[in-house]
Amino acid sequence: MGVKNNLFMIFRYVKLNLKKQAQYKTSFAMQIVMMILNNAFFLLQWIIVFNITKSIGGYGFKEIVVLFGICAGSYGVAHLFFNGAYKIGDLIYEGKLDVYLTQPKNVLLNVCSSSTSVSAIGDIIYCFIAFIIAGATWWWYLAVIPVLIIGALIYVGVVVCFQTLAFYIKRGNAIADMISSAITQFGAYPPVIFDTVSKVLLYTIIPCGFMYFIPMEYIFLGFNIWWIVGMVAFAIFVDALAFILFKIGLKKYSSGNLISGRL
Repeated sequence: MGVKNNLFMIFRYVKLNLKKQAQYKTSFAMQIVMMILNNAFFLLQWIIVFNITKSIGGYGFKEIVVLFGICAGSYGVAHLFFNGAYKIGDLIYEGKLDVYLTQPKNVLLNVCSSSTSVSAIGDIIYCFIAFIIAGATWWWYLAVIPVLIIGALIYVGVVVCFQTLAFYIKRGNAIADMISSAITQFGAYPPVIFDTVSKVLLYTIIPCGFMYFIPMEYIFLGFNIWWIVGMVAFAIFVDALAFILFKIGLKKYSSGNLISGRL
């Protein structure tokens, strides 16, 4: 029953936030379109690269397009449903968690799902456009849906873990912002260009490996059930860790004594 209620809360938040922002139709549409165009510009550099060489460690233009599509889509799902996770540090620093603490809901889940990014819709749409450009087979479009969800859960979990540093140090969320940017930047490039040390980081602190590389190589380019199980297990682990660290951090939270409400 708790899971059902939490899912209802998440989708209710998304619906209300999108409805609120959709009042300004031009701005709403432009945010989505501009994000699609922004992602499309990424392809220009690879068009230039593949005019010089046919492949990079077995990755051709098609594979790169799909990889970046997964990257953009996971980013989009994370910011569409859990955009509030990226603001936790600011709420802690400014003492604005009070309003969430007074509500009969899971505090972390409530905070994470309370905000929605409209431009994230453009990222999700771009993912499927990328698959069309790559000439993906029909089952890829179905397989990518759980991939994006799992990738988003890992993304949000890692960000929350680092955002909780704000309970202990001022502006600790700056580290979380750096990790978030690194995940987006490194995840858009083929794993073959990274050395061993870099790959260790990309499968731990900056988990692009679990979010993008594993589904790309072991779902779309091949199949290995154990790597897929590992990806799911890592998502469960990092999200559980995020809840634990947030709960421990709350004990050190100092209220801002703000009188405010949320509609």
